[in-house]
Amino acid sequence: MQAPLQPTLDQHNEVATEYLGKLLERHNNGEPEENIRMAFRDFILRTGIIADERESIAETPPGLDSNMRVDFHIRNTYVEFKRNLLVGGSIDPGYTRQLDDYLLESVKSGLGVQNGILTDGKHYLKRNIGDHILPFSENAMQVFDRAGQGARLREYLNDIIDTTAQDITPTGLTLTRHLGIDSDLLKQATALLKDAHDRNRDNPTVAVKRKLWQELLQVALGQDSTGDPEAADWLYIRHTYLTTLVALILQAHFGIDVVREADNAPQALLNGATLTRHTGLKGVIESDLFQWAAEIGENAHIRAIARKVAQFDWTQRAEELAATLYQNTVSREERRRMGEYYTPRWLTQAMVEELITEPVDSVVLDPACGSGTFIESLAQNIIAAQAGQHPSDTLAKLQQNIIGIDLHPVAVQLAKATWVLSSHQVISAARVSDRPPADIAPPIYLGDSLQLRYDRNNLDSHGYITLRTTEQLTGEAGPVEFQIPMSLARQPDKFDLLMLDLANAIDRQAD
Repeated sequence: MQAPLQPTLDQHNEVATEYLGKLLERHNNGEPEENIRMAFRDFILRTGIIADERESIAETPPGLDSNMRVDFHIRNTYVEFKRNLLVGGSIDPGYTRQLDDYLLESVKSGLGVQNGILTDGKHYLKRNIGDHILPFSENAMQVFDRAGQGARLREYLNDIIDTTAQDITPTGLTLTRHLGIDSDLLKQATALLKDAHDRNRDNPTVAVKRKLWQELLQVALGQDSTGDPEAADWLYIRHTYLTTLVALILQAHFGIDVVREADNAPQALLNGATLTRHTGLKGVIESDLFQWAAEIGENAHIRAIARKVAQFDWTQRAEELAATLYQNTVSREERRRMGEYYTPRWLTQAMVEELITEPVDSVVLDPACGSGTFIESLAQNIIAAQAGQHPSDTLAKLQQNIIGIDLHPVAVQLAKATWVLSSHQVISAARVSDRPPADIAPPIYLGDSLQLRYDRNNLDSHGYITLRTTEQLTGEAGPVEFQIPMSLARQPDKFDLLMLDLANAIDRQAD
């Protein structure tokens, strides 16, 4: 038996015109919300936006324990209907507040709803999680007041409701669109993080990490680089979003099911435990300045990010991924104010090819490595020179011959990710070889290579480096000090592993 023919675009357009006409007729006649809702459902069903009316769930609670009810839940979207969206010529702010509350409650419950539509059949306003903290604009409203606009309405709704995008190729364009500063994901995740930050601002875990972040940026970028307190809060939130996003992308590259892990063990995704268990990599993802939300049990943003990351095909590697994401999370104006400038990849490649003629026998230090543009070119240079060699030998060269340092805490996280992504295939091959490596850690360090805070008296005659802090414990006469043997400091790989062991002990609340 021959399969039924699919409707053509012209047929869809004819149907869209017919059913928008019916929808507008109910709006113009002042019919009840229920009638407008049924006409809307007919429109999305007849025009093929949904294949079955069971895809539109009516009167559903927005959260697991909510007493409220959303008019329609369609895939990733809530639709709320009003008899007339305009009150006195403007959208009633109470309507948007109601939908925003539904969206926030949904994402806190982990239901995965990302978008909202407010409509009366003629006027349409799209809302995203996070829009409630942005200035409201009437320009965001779309008006479809003629039956002949049915095709446009279908396209508008399909762009919002359709979540079938899978295996997205990671390119600069797709990364910017789905993950960047204007993306629905960034709005959603940063709204969740801002809410968690404001509610837990005085929590010691949050307060200490926020303070350390501010101090590091003031040394790295200047005293006033982060702006006023509100602007600094938002920058910290976006840095948290960015480092979480990169951590999940990194793990997805190694085939880890980040959605399942986010649902079952979200904190392990961000403290490195999941990555180490699957790959043997250590020191790439750590309980540093940006894992505060997971550490206090605020995990909704992790689930939201994981679901979007899972839509990409990470078997295909994006060039300059870390740099692309950073430039699309922190605005050009903010980067200019903080004195951050990006070195183009063509320039790093040309310099590496010109200057590092024997990559296998050269140790190269980038003392201000940023997001790792030079690190990526150096790694590719070594891998090309090691073609045909045992992957464990190549990996050893990648660990020994490249060193990156930066004082910017976000830059260090991005540079580590860059090193891992550049070395991904070598790491995977080495782990399943006849000589698997014992420990794998990226040679990228958070440090002050220019010694801006150098104390000439911190090296004593007994060969110890003394690190003085500003923290003072109860009952102690002075601030806490750490002494590190110089013999240990001269072995950065062992020093890193020791610090990781100490951090893991702290996580386990061991002495």
